[in-house]
This record gives sequence, structure tokens and C-alpha cells, in this order.
Amino acid sequence: MAVRKLDDEDVDGVAGKADVSLGALERSGGFLLRIAQLSAFERFFTVFGESEIRISEFTVLLALSENPGIRQGVLADVLKIKWSNMTKLVRALEERGLIARHIPHDDRRSVVLSVSEAGRRQIDTAAERMYRSDREALSMLSDAEHAELIRLSRKIAGWPEAK
Repeated sequence: MAVRKLDDEDVDGVAGKADVSLGALERSGGFLLRIAQLSAFERFFTVFGESEIRISEFTVLLALSENPGIRQGVLADVLKIKWSNMTKLVRALEERGLIARHIPHDDRRSVVLSVSEAGRRQIDTAAERMYRSDREALSMLSDAEHAELIRLSRKIAGWPEAK
């Protein structure tokens, strides 16, 4: 499935929204981050369209491929996913044969995750479309602004600068 280009109607969204004042909220970093996140997701889903894999599933698969053997709880914490939700997500990915779960011998209470060959194929199939959709959803930003958004987002998340 091709990535859909956004038109002016998609970009403008709600008619008359420029006339709505939110007072001090318009200068609140946290509030604006949340609204920007929701707006970006809305645009992303419009561009990405239907898929056999959800973004949350792709995120976990890609993170596992970059961090083989990571413990489920560590990954949940890094991705800011509640442990109970991560358990459901991992179970669904395992049932589809995209990941494997292992109980380590040194800590029987934790779960170590790895991507299966089917999971790697799913990553390969979805990756290009995911990245193109992400960039298209943020197409109102220049390349320099996009790079600055990534830099500032990493800083807010407490992550090191990208190499």
C-alpha cells in the first residue's frame, strides 16, 4: 500500500480553529506537546492507512531487533508502556510468531524477548512505509526543523543525543 499524500483539507483539520483562544495554554510547553503529538498521530494515521501491523507492534519489534535479549520490563519502561499493556502486546506478537519469550536461568521472574525470522520479515515489510508516513505526517517542518524536533524530543525524553 502506498503512502498517502496529505492535502490542504487534511492539514487544516477543524474549520475556524484559528479563532479559538486558549489563553495561557498557548504558551504551555506540556500542553502544546500533547496537542502536537495528537495532531501528528492523526496525520500519521491518515497517511499510513490500513496495515496488518500496528505502530505499537512495529515499535516493539524494531526495539527488539536493535536490542536482542532485552528484558520485557526494561523495554516497557523505555517505551513508557504500562507493564500490563506490554504483557498483552508481547503475548499477541508471540501468538503471531513474530517474537519469542524466554525465561532467563538467572532470574526466573523476568522475561527476555527476541525477534523471530517472521518478525524480521515484518519489520522489513513495514519499515519503509512507517518512516515515509512519519516524515509525511510532519511535512509542515523543513528538514532543519524536523532535525531540531528530534533533538529536542530526545532531550525532553532524557535520551542522549543521536550519533
